[in-house]
This record gives sequence, structure tokens and C-alpha cells, in this order.
Amino acid sequence: MKTILIIEDRKIISDMYKFKLSKEGFEVIIAIGVDEAVELAKNSRPDLVILEVFLSKENGVDFLIRVREIEELNSLSVLVVSNFDDEETKIEAFKYGVKDYLIKSNHEPKEIVLKIKELLNQ
Repeated sequence: MKTILIIEDRKIISDMYKFKLSKEGFEVIIAIGVDEAVELAKNSRPDLVILEVFLSKENGVDFLIRVREIEELNSLSVLVVSNFDDEETKIEAFKYGVKDYLIKSNHEPKEIVLKIKELLNQ
């Protein structure tokens, strides 16, 4: 079973993705902040991270910077799913190796699930 770590501080969004991804057979872990997400990534070694970059207390890019500095996590696959449509942030996210940067409002949840499956070769 593939594990997905969702970093999202809006419970309604994280719960919706957890429900949809669990129905598809994924194990889903949720973090609401960068510190918690780094610890969960260290402990669970997820197959993919779904990252919201516009968190209430932090920028999700901080998560990318931190995990790229940790040897066992520096190749972690990350998909940004956010409504924060800022060109500078996108460039920075790709600089830190995200697989893709999807704007939530431009994609239905089922499309995002298909992208996740594609990234995990399922």
C-alpha cells in the first residue's frame, strides 16, 4: 500500500482528499504544519507528499527546503496542490524538485487523484 502525506491546514480540504485517496487504496497521513510534516515524513517515508504552499503560519516551500537538506528525504516526491498561483513561488517550488504544481480551483478532486496515481505509476 502506498502512503501519501498531505500537508494542508484546512481540515475540510485534507479530510476530503483523505476520503478520496483512502477509497483508492492509499494510506493517508495528514500534517497541518511544516514541523509536523517533516517529522511525519521522517517516520513514515511517504511515497508522495501533497503540499499546500499557502499555510496559515508558514510557507509550504519551507517544507521543501527542509526535506531537501535531510539526506534520507531529499528525493521525496512532492506534488503541490494549492490555490496560491504566484509565479515566483512556482519557480521556487520547482527549484526544490516538485513533480508538478496544480491550482486547486482549476482541477476537480478526481483529476488530482488521477495525477497522484500517474505520479505513483498506478
